[in-house]
Amino acid sequence: MTGDQQATDAPAAPQPGRRRRAPWLIAGACIAVLGIAGTMLAVTWSASSSDDGDAANADADVATTPVTRGDLTERVRLSGRLGYGASQELGTSLGGTITWLPDAGAVLDRGATLFRVDDDPVVLLLGALPMWRQFAEGMDDGPDVLQLEQNLAALGFFEREPDQEFAGSTAAAIERWQKSLGLERTGTIEQGRVVFAPAGVRVAERKAQIGAGAGASVIAVSDTVKRVSAFIAPNLEAIAPVGTPVQLTLPGGATVQGTVSAVGAPVEQADDKGEKKLKLPLTITLDDPAAADGLDDVGVNGVLTAVRREDALLVPVTALLARTGGGFAVEVVEKGTVKTVSIELGLFADGLVEVTGGKLEAGDEVVVPE
Repeated sequence: MTGDQQATDAPAAPQPGRRRRAPWLIAGACIAVLGIAGTMLAVTWSASSSDDGDAANADADVATTPVTRGDLTERVRLSGRLGYGASQELGTSLGGTITWLPDAGAVLDRGATLFRVDDDPVVLLLGALPMWRQFAEGMDDGPDVLQLEQNLAALGFFEREPDQEFAGSTAAAIERWQKSLGLERTGTIEQGRVVFAPAGVRVAERKAQIGAGAGASVIAVSDTVKRVSAFIAPNLEAIAPVGTPVQLTLPGGATVQGTVSAVGAPVEQADDKGEKKLKLPLTITLDDPAAADGLDDVGVNGVLTAVRREDALLVPVTALLARTGGGFAVEVVEKGTVKTVSIELGLFADGLVEVTGGKLEAGDEVVVPE
């Protein structure tokens, strides 16, 4: 809501010279940038048409609160689930027999053996591109070659600056890597010998048995860190960017701090009545991962706090007067007198409103309902 929005259906004005504070409602958006229509804000209607500066004696028992300067924040309540997230199945195009599998719960990083086929390792490397062709001398340049060389460099086998060309130095690095794994030193990597994943993984479950034939589904893996998956209304996206702090309440009542680490594209989710509505998925990472020890796939509640305006001049919504001539004002108490001061409004959030114009300063005492 901005300062040019006015109260509607004002009651009849009292006699001139009389001052009255009565509850009134303004239909409008609670936060202008979010467009949350239909919210009713309780303010006070004033029939006074006197100019700013006109003062009257303040009642001895008048209630006041100070004008403050600070960040205007908005809070959104949400619910979600804490866990390792959805799992993904990994396998290989190599033919052969599965001879070893990791235990569920094992955490695997770059260079680790995911499983063994015919007693040879299938290795985890990091990267966004899947392995879609054999790595060998004479292959065309490409970003997958760069990704391989970056991994070989991180593991200590590649000595020059990684690029997209498969050169003799690339083959030599592969041979050193193969020797460390007990593989035949060929200088080439057949398709299916390595699996690329964006990050390290945690083994969620075995999808195949030792002695079975290798295939596309051997193990299921998930994130290595527990996170909260939650959904909010798409029109709240502006107040939930990556980096937004979230206070989470765990089962048992303990509260921990988290941070929005990813925001997805809107998806359809069924509500309690089975009706599908668009929701915005959020991923929230705990600031202290150890706080989730012993918990997995459990429901949590949270409060997301977003700064809507930094270093704003703030007054309570309940201090507002909707003036009969249009606009808004507050009553300022100073040295036993009260005067009406016209102000311009900015954003509303959590019972406070931003003051963008008018003769008002931090520390001024404004009248509020008792």
